Amino acid sequence: MKKIRNIIFDWDNTLFPFKKYWEIAHRRIFLDLFDFDEQLTIDDFMEIFSRFDEQVWNEVYAGNLTAQEAREERVRLTLDHFGISYKEIFVRNFFDIFLTTLMKEIRQDEQLLTRIKKLSERYKIVILSNGESWEQREKIRQFGFESLFPVYISGETGFVKPDFRAFENILIAENFLPDETLMVGDLIEHDILPAQQLGLLTAFIGKTTGKIADFEFLTLDDFLYWIENRI
Repeated sequence: MKKIRNIIFDWDNTLFPFKKYWEIAHRRIFLDLFDFDEQLTIDDFMEIFSRFDEQVWNEVYAGNLTAQEAREERVRLTLDHFGISYKEIFVRNFFDIFLTTLMKEIRQDEQLLTRIKKLSERYKIVILSNGESWEQREKIRQFGFESLFPVYISGETGFVKPDFRAFENILIAENFLPDETLMVGDLIEHDILPAQQLGLLTAFIGKTTGKIADFEFLTLDDFLYWIENRI
């Protein structure tokens, strides 16, 4: 195994705690919109909404829905489930409301910023993300990572993970050798498997997968401790 010289970080749920802010933003919106009581709590509502969210995104990955259709459908399914009336304009505008709320909630993690900046003294670091340009770049800006490292976003490059070209594009543009490059991500299908097919080393962050990636860590902190102390 050659020495690791380059690290490609996935953004959402790898460097940026998207799930945390997703939960915070949705709870804030729903608490403002609906009256909850002992019969219907915000926890009950979020459980159902999260279940439908997972369901529709599986349809997106299967090619049956677009991202926009999924964002709207999870709202419809949840409101229908609880018998809450709504207008279609609300469903169509909900994601914009969510994004606005989410951006207001983001706070910089100064400790993480310091660690990643220190890491960049030893490794060339790149951020790779699926998503729309404005949304991803605004999250990157709000979280304090703007202008620190090269950023490759599918909404700008046209290459959506797990498309091999999303990774190849970086290897070519940054002049990275595959066997000297480590891909770090939280999704096996989108981050780990395509990177492995191109000869990159891989680090999975999340619950164990049965050793699919070269290295596996439960949390980002675990990974950073490992890479910081790697000789």
